[in-house]
Amino acid sequence: MIEYEFKFSFFNRILTKRFIALYLVLILFSVTLYSVDVVSIYDIQYTEDPGFDGTYPSTFVGQTVIVQGVVTATGFNGGRIFVSEQRGGPWSGIAIDGVGNRVSVGDLIEVQGRVSEIMGKTVITNTRNLRTLLRNQALPNPVRVSVHEALTAEAFESVLIQLTNVTCRSQSNGNFIAVVEDVTASINVGNGFSSDINNIFHNGENYSAIIGIIDFSFNQFSIHPRNLSDIRSDATGVQTRSWGVIKSLYR
Repeated sequence: MIEYEFKFSFFNRILTKRFIALYLVLILFSVTLYSVDVVSIYDIQYTEDPGFDGTYPSTFVGQTVIVQGVVTATGFNGGRIFVSEQRGGPWSGIAIDGVGNRVSVGDLIEVQGRVSEIMGKTVITNTRNLRTLLRNQALPNPVRVSVHEALTAEAFESVLIQLTNVTCRSQSNGNFIAVVEDVTASINVGNGFSSDINNIFHNGENYSAIIGIIDFSFNQFSIHPRNLSDIRSDATGVQTRSWGVIKSLYR
């Protein structure tokens, strides 16, 4: 009886060790199989391939990634937010869906999601595992660009940019609230953030600075100020913050 109990106990220990070893192998395999990497916004956005439709789709389309960045704008068209690498610059911004009002401008966040192309625009969708890492972080300086650059450079999609010395050419243009121009070209101004800027633009009025997010919709780029403080008009006295010296980092 004692010998039988010893053999059974010994056999049971062997099975237990093998079960534990197999269980650990399965855990490691699962972690490897379903692990999601942190990918920089720059790497998601940067591409030199125009794609079949000329919209420069991300090379990560269809992949699930973890994105980290500081929130530069919220509430676009009802819920989309924009996030940027803290350094700012070209290829530094991206749109994220499914987060809604759970974050605020200045939050440094981390979120998992799928890289998608929606109407020619790179967007993080199917989001989950949202974490706010830090609050009240400094936003990146908006990148100073010409209107021509804003219209033609894929690098500024979803990026916080600044146009300088522009003039209102039209107070409305279909889906947009105004058209402004500098010496290089003209661009539509939208109100995707549903802010108090609808009646601020007047034909022939000059604006020393218009800050906003560059969006791609209706097959063209447009600029969307986040609020009234993103617009400076010497004629109306509307003021915006001083952004200091901004370096241009073009590819």
